[in-house]
Amino acid sequence: MGSHILGIDLGGTKVQAALLDESGLIIGRGRAKTEAWREDEEVFQTIVEVGREALREGGIDRSELSSLGIGSPGPLDPDRGYIVSSSNLKFRNFPLGPRLSEEFGCPASVENDVSSGTYGEFRAGAARGASDVLGMFIGTGIGGGIVIGGKLYRGFSKNAAEVGHIIVEVEGPRCGCGARGCLEAFGSRTGMTRQIRKAISKGRNTSVAKKLKKDTDSLSGSDFRDAYDEGDDLVVKVVCRAAKMIGLGLGSIANVLGPEIVVLGGGVIEAMPDEFIDRISRFARSIPVGFDPKDLKIVRAALGDDAGVIGAALLAKEKFG
Repeated sequence: MGSHILGIDLGGTKVQAALLDESGLIIGRGRAKTEAWREDEEVFQTIVEVGREALREGGIDRSELSSLGIGSPGPLDPDRGYIVSSSNLKFRNFPLGPRLSEEFGCPASVENDVSSGTYGEFRAGAARGASDVLGMFIGTGIGGGIVIGGKLYRGFSKNAAEVGHIIVEVEGPRCGCGARGCLEAFGSRTGMTRQIRKAISKGRNTSVAKKLKKDTDSLSGSDFRDAYDEGDDLVVKVVCRAAKMIGLGLGSIANVLGPEIVVLGGGVIEAMPDEFIDRISRFARSIPVGFDPKDLKIVRAALGDDAGVIGAALLAKEKFG
């Protein structure tokens, strides 16, 4: 058994891997599009190839791995390493951990993707030095992570922090999970794209219409940023509403948890300008009760795409030694 750790981040848009040496430095990387519309076995093979790419770049064989950690959308059964289901992927009761352990010849841990990202930011990024952290990552979907007293909080269900599926508007737009009015239906790339498609079908004009010719097309974070900067009326309206809903949801969660710091990450956050974060912060600070709203520290994630892979790798190291 070796001393290197492989961290993998499975998202709705891309799969990424990073190989960490014994000192925690990244020495190899892999990356590919998820193409989430594909069947589970096809996506699994992409995960494996991305992991192998990181090993090749790092110049090591799988025998030199001590462990592997993967962050995945859930709900999950982390004890068995299974993906129970996913709003944006086709995995159902899929033995992700056991299959990866077999492929790479080392123990594999499976954690929520955003919990892994939050933990990465807590250990090595924007929340380093804090003790109580709330993470919210906004991309294909919206996920959360919670650190309490320096420990990742999973809850009795082992799937705590599914912040994207709190209801922010009764009978609101349909979410990928099947419910109505979820935060994810307003603020994620998927949710905002659906709102824009619906508006286009009703005759609204927008510069992004040409990017949505196929049912499988989805707007990227940069698509939203470009149209927002150009002053596209429809996109500005959808983005501003998303920021408001994210802020109100965030403020409500802060009332429950009282976090020392809130870290915002994911593709949408990375792409959008500071005024998007400012709008989220303004609405979030309109909610707190029992503490000064100015004490609610809200920051961008510092590690970018590395947050998830670093967090997954560190969680695997802690679990397996």
